[in-house]
Amino acid sequence: MPKQQQRLVMREPSHSRLRYFEAVCRHGTIRGAADQLNTAPSVITRQIALLETELGLKLFERQARGMKLNDAAAHLLDYWRSCQAHRQQLSERLEAIERLDEGHVRIVLSEGYVDHLIEHIVGPFCAQHPKLSIAIDPLPVLDIMNQVGEDAAHIGLAYNPQADPRIQFVASVPAPARLLVRVDHPLTRQRRPITVGQLAEFPFASMPRGYGVSQLIDALEYSEHVKLRPTFISSSVLALRRYVRATQGVAILGAGVAAATEVARGEVVMLDIDHAICAKAKLRLIARRARPLSPAAARLLSNMRSRLASFGITPGRLP
Repeated sequence: MPKQQQRLVMREPSHSRLRYFEAVCRHGTIRGAADQLNTAPSVITRQIALLETELGLKLFERQARGMKLNDAAAHLLDYWRSCQAHRQQLSERLEAIERLDEGHVRIVLSEGYVDHLIEHIVGPFCAQHPKLSIAIDPLPVLDIMNQVGEDAAHIGLAYNPQADPRIQFVASVPAPARLLVRVDHPLTRQRRPITVGQLAEFPFASMPRGYGVSQLIDALEYSEHVKLRPTFISSSVLALRRYVRATQGVAILGAGVAAATEVARGEVVMLDIDHAICAKAKLRLIARRARPLSPAAARLLSNMRSRLASFGITPGRLP
């Protein structure tokens, strides 16, 4: 291989030898470098010789009054100082990340939990760490699992997700599926839980395929051999709530914060559905299995885990 081509693929110079080299450049003499580094001049001389052998180039002109840099040494000195500057910059950036003064966290979640997450967890977290960048994207549950599993998002909050070998369930909270109806709906006069068969008697609102609620409805249909044909479909929980308020329609939502505002105002109620599939539904906090998180993502995940119970069951049935 030609000598010029050999230099293109040469190994990175030894950083310990570059320290000796930089000291000689600064002081102009072997003795001055040795005094600074508290070592013998012979050690400096040997390390410079090894560095020159490593590079295949002479670096200094030996003169009576010291060592004069040649062109190769000037380029090498620029390289070493640039390395040191980048190292310092990296150290400062890593310290900033550790202090949560820098970083980005992306959360993907089921749409009905966005308001509560921002108001009670992400909002206060952003106020404490204003230099962080936080992204929140509502998605279908299948997309939530894929985004976290493929490292496109750091944290997921998914309603009733299926198991996935890429994903760990960090924490879960019961979120039984309940029936959302207007406060004056005929079903509110019934004192027992609603059966799956009764759902087909009223206009039915649902989320599209791929969402946790729609997957739960598929399981109900299979279990009870019924077909629930939606008359209104929307990926927006807000739209489902407004449809229920404006009609005699019904919608299945996860119990908890998804309709808490309307329930508190007495506009709608959430009624129990008499089925084990509905009773066992959960809201799960997820992350990719074995993925090391940045300090910001890890801190936010910990906050969400400690407050996950606040997403859970809220009373909704009429007394």
